[in-house]
Amino acid sequence: MKITALLLLLLCPLCAPPADAAVDFTFLRPGARANASGSAFTTVEGDAYAVFYNPANLTTLAEREVRFETGRRLAAAQAGETSLVYVRPVPDMEGKVAALGYYAVRQAGNFSLDSITMSVGERTVIKYLQRPLYYGASFRLMSLRYPDKNHLGLGFDAGLRVENESGLATALVLSDMLLGTGRSLATVTLGNSYRIKNSRLLADLKARGSYSEIFLGAEHDLFNGLLQARAGKGLAFGGGRYLALGLGVNTLPWTIDLAWSIPWAGYNENSGYYGFNVGYRFGSQTYSEKLVGDAARQSESLKTQIDDLREQRAALENTIATYRVNKGMLETDLTVMQGRLRGLEADLKETQLQVLEAQYKKENAKPVKRYAPPPPERWPKLHKAAAGETLRSIASKYYGNANLWERIYEANEKHISKGLPVEGAVFTIPAPPPGK
Repeated sequence: MKITALLLLLLCPLCAPPADAAVDFTFLRPGARANASGSAFTTVEGDAYAVFYNPANLTTLAEREVRFETGRRLAAAQAGETSLVYVRPVPDMEGKVAALGYYAVRQAGNFSLDSITMSVGERTVIKYLQRPLYYGASFRLMSLRYPDKNHLGLGFDAGLRVENESGLATALVLSDMLLGTGRSLATVTLGNSYRIKNSRLLADLKARGSYSEIFLGAEHDLFNGLLQARAGKGLAFGGGRYLALGLGVNTLPWTIDLAWSIPWAGYNENSGYYGFNVGYRFGSQTYSEKLVGDAARQSESLKTQIDDLREQRAALENTIATYRVNKGMLETDLTVMQGRLRGLEADLKETQLQVLEAQYKKENAKPVKRYAPPPPERWPKLHKAAAGETLRSIASKYYGNANLWERIYEANEKHISKGLPVEGAVFTIPAPPPGK
């Protein structure tokens, strides 16, 4: 209930789409699940309709899948739509998935749209983070037909997605890079989602030309994933504000998604969307098999945890028994060590008195002056060459005469390069000539 209340609070300040939405239809995307989540869909994995939102997420699909949808958008002039998607992992190429999507919109007497999208998604591992990086690209062919003109456009989409172990996923998508479709503009989308147990919160920030908007959505799994309840801020067709709702039925290998809307200004307002989507996943486990498999894995995990706890308990009991056996010996050793400590403390006091006496005698002793001749200077000497030194500067330092540099040169030819000492080399400084 708390999650539902928070979701409704977030969805209250709904915003209408851009004023030119009735003219530029290239921003529309199909998918009952996506539209029920307020079109905040760039970070959602495991859904074939990623071909229309973020091709990077195709890599999260492991089996062949086909999906079909029909729906209707409500506006001043209503429009029907149909879409079809086919997804297939690329044979002999692990982590690479290809998809083909078709999307059609029909507005009686005013407008029609046909779009074919071909996508490829791949994944790699970020070396230093050891986390997967999903990436993908799409090529799109789009036909827009108005009563007074037609457009045939080519487009390109690209996307990235990363995730961490805490359930946070982030996506960056560049879409609608179209040529030949009139007023369409490239769109940049920054998406984030966060999973909390059986719920996922979604948010996409989209920037399209001078217009930007945040799209919000949420999903919640029910009955071990058999059902999914969805809600979001809907994307209107031709203006109008509404709350999008949806329901997913996961009876693998079949999946069904429903989406509908509640107009924010009342049921007299012509705005919103409703759609029906059905899909089949080839080679997938049935829902019952998946549920039994999950239960079996959970049971095995619990058994393993119980066995580990039993082993830890046995090890702890052995440790306690060993401690009890050695307790008496440790107490005896402690008594002996305490006796030795008292003896050492007495010895320490005696030593401290002796040190004080010696220090007093040293401080009060009469100084005896004795002549100590200076020690003879020893040759040869060692010198480590520093940056900027020359043979003449070294000769001046040790002989007091820069003209004696040849004597140093003859003793250290291997450490001299181009007439200069090699920085860091250790030179042998021979004795100066007699009389110098």
